[in-house]
Amino acid sequence: MNHPGDLISAYLDGELSAAEHGEVAAHLSACGECRAEAEAAAAGRAALRGLPVVEPPPGVLPAPAVPTAPRRRRRVAAWAASAAAAVAVVAGIALAGTGDRAVTMDLDTLAERHTARVVVDPGISTLRGPAGGP
Repeated sequence: MNHPGDLISAYLDGELSAAEHGEVAAHLSACGECRAEAEAAAAGRAALRGLPVVEPPPGVLPAPAVPTAPRRRRRVAAWAASAAAAVAVVAGIALAGTGDRAVTMDLDTLAERHTARVVVDPGISTLRGPAGGP
């Protein structure tokens, strides 16, 4: 066998097959140069493993990602849009059963009343209608 080179590291890590492990072990017992390299690598690994764990100073690692308010607002806006669509469907079904009667519906007023009842921020505990309203 030629000098094992990188196989010495794999040998020390226990990453070799049984056959490769046997070959490298046999080579190390016969080759003083490779044996010295393996001993130096093992000593270096032991020294590194013996070092204390140190927390990095602030600013070395990137800060963890924190969800931002706009993401929450998008969810609320999507929910509000879905609720408005549901109200429009229900109103359409209700109006479909009116027959020939003319029904006047001001969509702006309907949307304004609906929006006044939608909770925009989960922190709001009471809903307020338009000024002077419920």
